[in-house]
Amino acid sequence: MSIEAFLKGIAAFQSLSDADAKRLSTQCQPMRFPPGARIIKRGDPGDAMYVIKAGEVRIPVLDEQGREKFVARLGPNEFFGEMALLTNEPRAADVLAEGTVECLAITKAPLQEFLKAHPKVAGFLTEILGKRLLTNEGIRHVGKYKLIGELGRGGMAIVYEGLHPTLSRTVAIKMLSHELVYDVDFSTRFKNEAKIIAGLHHENIVQVFDSEEAYATYFIIMEKVEGTVLSRLIDTQGIMPFEQSRSYLRQLASALDFAHARGIVHRDIKPSNVIIEPDGKVKLMDFGIAKTARDPEQEQDIIGTAEYMSPEQALGRKMDGRADLYSTGVMAFEMLTGRLPFDSTDPYEILRRHIREPIPAPKSINPDVPEDLNQLVIRSTQKDPAQRFANGKQIVELLSTASGVTARFDFERAKVRAVTLVYDPAQEQKVAAMIAALAEGAKKVPGVRVFPGN
Repeated sequence: MSIEAFLKGIAAFQSLSDADAKRLSTQCQPMRFPPGARIIKRGDPGDAMYVIKAGEVRIPVLDEQGREKFVARLGPNEFFGEMALLTNEPRAADVLAEGTVECLAITKAPLQEFLKAHPKVAGFLTEILGKRLLTNEGIRHVGKYKLIGELGRGGMAIVYEGLHPTLSRTVAIKMLSHELVYDVDFSTRFKNEAKIIAGLHHENIVQVFDSEEAYATYFIIMEKVEGTVLSRLIDTQGIMPFEQSRSYLRQLASALDFAHARGIVHRDIKPSNVIIEPDGKVKLMDFGIAKTARDPEQEQDIIGTAEYMSPEQALGRKMDGRADLYSTGVMAFEMLTGRLPFDSTDPYEILRRHIREPIPAPKSINPDVPEDLNQLVIRSTQKDPAQRFANGKQIVELLSTASGVTARFDFERAKVRAVTLVYDPAQEQKVAAMIAALAEGAKKVPGVRVFPGN
């Protein structure tokens, strides 16, 4: 059996293409060890990992006092010594041959260079580490955080549940796939995500607590949110209740207004990036491709999700927070009609339609849609950003007025105007009536609060 065929038979390598498996095989050195041979010595520097082709190895695991706790045994198709590729720490245990052992050795230094040239192959490291992080005899720690279990995984990251050792607070720990660690642009965006969200303290934005670099990849430690992804609610409910839609969209617009005021554009607003907690609170997450005021205005690559992308983003042009509001409008359309405005198996066809075709008014598809929600979609999804809402606050005010909810007041931007009246005590009743009338009139103006005086 060829080396590449052997590799393809191992679970961690099954996702590799035949070409990538062949490339990886060029980094493997066949080795044979006699019975009783010490393949790895505890305390030595780690310079390679091994894949067992035939035979069995014995690994005595010691406690902190150097006493043997148990003996682990590994056989064909299993790995050992792989942590040498993920850390710079000395070997943690001896590895001894039980009988004759045939292995493939993968040396660290040339492999690192190989993975930089062929980053997709690095996905096997994530598979290995993911298993090792959650086994009883595995690592089970990322920095000071103890791992409890896995919450979910996708093509770009695995998310674990963790525990802060002193605060006794559960957190979500997001680990970047090793395949993307070697993609400089993507790994930079991942690391920047922690910095970006760490400065966004808003009740509707998932909070980031910390970040770690370990095991040859990057981790973001964030608030663990209990709830349901909005995309799942849309899939199960179809057309969502209008008052529920108002509440979710109002909270999302508030979060976006907060981020945009600080020079941050999310660029990937869609239902799968919004979590709804059991009490109905919205949490916006995944700022992995967010754009800040310091970033270049033009984009070399078009990144985002085609179904929700604004025309200017699809064209790689200069954009601001109004691009996120366009995506919010598309999301609102989906919530109100149960379908996307443009759908196709070809993402470029979807982008073309976002650039050229107007998005239908949701009321034309679902006549029961209230006018405020209908107007939200129409105004948010104008092709010209200048014709959209100027900011998320305007959406909050539109939906709050229609539902009778007082808009969230922004005290940071508030102005105060005071009027002092000097009058004859004999006019007390007339002055009191005049002040009451003024206060009632002021309350009807959006964005105005009236506080009682002496």
